[in-house]
Amino acid sequence: MIGKVLLLGAVAMDVVLDSDSLPRDDGFEILRREQLVPGGSASNVAAALAALGAAAYQTGQIGDDQYGEVFRSTLREDGVDDTYLIIKEGGTTLHTYIITAPGGKHCIFANLGDSAASMTREQAPLDIVGEMDCLYVDMFSSEAAIVLAREAKKRYVPVVYNMQCPPSFMKKCSVSDEEIAEMLKLCSLFISGKEGYYQLTGTEDAVAAMEQVRQKYGIDDGVICTAGEEGAFWKDKDCLYRQAAFPVEAVDTTGAGDCFTGGLIFSRVLQKKNKQEALRFASGAAAIKCMKAGPRCKSDEQTIAAFIRRV
Repeated sequence: MIGKVLLLGAVAMDVVLDSDSLPRDDGFEILRREQLVPGGSASNVAAALAALGAAAYQTGQIGDDQYGEVFRSTLREDGVDDTYLIIKEGGTTLHTYIITAPGGKHCIFANLGDSAASMTREQAPLDIVGEMDCLYVDMFSSEAAIVLAREAKKRYVPVVYNMQCPPSFMKKCSVSDEEIAEMLKLCSLFISGKEGYYQLTGTEDAVAAMEQVRQKYGIDDGVICTAGEEGAFWKDKDCLYRQAAFPVEAVDTTGAGDCFTGGLIFSRVLQKKNKQEALRFASGAAAIKCMKAGPRCKSDEQTIAAFIRRV
């Protein structure tokens, strides 16, 4: 294995509903396919890392319901270590309803359940943090995430914070602005979309907002903005790196950001590639995911590298 990554965050099952188009208000559409697939931002990143050859350790909390049982079995099938995954007796596993349409369009409804966001600091596996090469968090189970990040920083373990959902949504998940601010101070690399940066700063210019966040919280390795078809941007104290999105015919964009993050952690944190190389590799991982259905990408390093060479 090239390195060890501990991941805490959204662990979920996705009910994917494929349609011909996303209906308008009070509209109708026919569902062409309905399927239950494993998802959740943290577990998607874990599966991407495992496919790339890293040792991915998933922590977090699921219920002992049907969704939880299926989720755990698929996690193992994807090569992720589930030793530190907690099962809540009588709990409901986080699950989402994802409606997809041609061209990669989709929308997501989340049933938070009572498990994913309620892991406590006492349940956090602090004893293994020092053995890790990276800690990934997305602030689901914020109390446990902050405790793990404090321990990681104390032990000089890089912390990657992926703000998968903006602060306004995280408040609905019982994550406060104060907790988000603390995690921003603890992380060594921060990833968010444009809306996340806008809500953090009130600044509509994404690059200017990125610099505000970087300066305010002193994030060592810089901040990254994922912007879909516009590509990705990485701002550190010296430079702004840009990577255009690779031109592909999108089948399903669900989980593309998670595959991007997995590729980024693999290339930058574990392989120590420079920022431009890491950004390009991560973008390649996301592009491959967009050409496949489902929220997880299982591409290995050689597949991604070959794709980048071709384009």
